[in-house]
Amino acid sequence: MAKYMVVHKVKTFPETQVEWIDLLKSIRENACEGTLWLQSFFDSSSSWLYCHWEAESEEAILSCLPDDVIEMAPVDHVSEIVLIDSAWLDDTT
Repeated sequence: MAKYMVVHKVKTFPETQVEWIDLLKSIRENACEGTLWLQSFFDSSSSWLYCHWEAESEEAILSCLPDDVIEMAPVDHVSEIVLIDSAWLDDTT
């Protein structure tokens, strides 16, 4: 599967930690077959949210995002990426 970075501009935020957890669970639970949400990074100074996915296609990811997520954090763009893990540098073989 290809790896993607989905970039959102967060417009509104859940008010409580429970609401955050429920929202994130809904994203994970709504992930369609052939997609896997791996991790996200949030830049609180700019409200940009960067979400790392594995999927068959960009369209597969976008079709899985619930409407309330798109309303709260519209997708700015999606890029297919190559993951470079610094742990690879530790291999001494």
